[in-house]
Amino acid sequence: MGNKMYKYLLRAQTKDGKDIIVCEKFVSTPSALHWHNYIEIELIIDGNGYNLLNGNRYDLSRGSFYILRLIDFHEVHPEPNLHIITMGIDDSLLSEEILGEFTSGQPFIYKLNEEDTVIMEQLLRLCMDENNRKEPDKRYIRHLLSCILLRILKLVPDNNNTFPLVEKPIQAAILYMHMHFRENPSLSELAKIAHYNTSHFSATFHKELGVTYCEYLNMLKINYAKELLCSTDLKVTEICFECGFTSHSNFLRLFKEKTGISPIAFRKKQEEGVGARV
Repeated sequence: MGNKMYKYLLRAQTKDGKDIIVCEKFVSTPSALHWHNYIEIELIIDGNGYNLLNGNRYDLSRGSFYILRLIDFHEVHPEPNLHIITMGIDDSLLSEEILGEFTSGQPFIYKLNEEDTVIMEQLLRLCMDENNRKEPDKRYIRHLLSCILLRILKLVPDNNNTFPLVEKPIQAAILYMHMHFRENPSLSELAKIAHYNTSHFSATFHKELGVTYCEYLNMLKINYAKELLCSTDLKVTEICFECGFTSHSNFLRLFKEKTGISPIAFRKKQEEGVGARV
């Protein structure tokens, strides 16, 4: 929080619509602030730099490992160079159990010891080698991916995950909402994910969470708007649409309804709080 270096957000997309991409890259220039429409896994093989992730700075060196969710925004600054293995995956490839572990809580960025760095590099290179084949075995890659994610969960078992505990069909829909709230998933779309008809899904959702589907969706958007207000210098209008709202006036009304103040007042209050702690 307090970093006011951001001017805009860029949406990065997987190449050619593939559900998995794995590559090795050497980075010598900073990236612009962006987020992805897929989950990104990166391991620093060599070099130094830092990652501005959700407004916070994390130093990077060999063994730095992070998993970027669709809600995470970041920019990478090499100092002067970074050697990275990166993997982009569509969230639909992950099981509900694993996806739930990575959907909420703190950002997933860690410094691995040398032994775990070597193991993680080997797993990622196996994924890359297989994915580069003319006819890659996607099932094999998915198993390798599961090994990567489960090993990380084993190394850092407590991520303060705040994902709600609900019955499994509703959980699948909520997982999708957490990942795709900016796309305004419809009630019927979520009911289909839960394998319920629309009316039964709506009633069960309200019973399990105590709020309607629409209220929960707006809560996710408002919480994300707070993050962007604290960590970027995007204009309020830009934040409104980046969070998935289609009406600026509706955004302002809901934000004040949930926080008691306007977005501009909220940003100013956060800036004053940061200044008072310096």
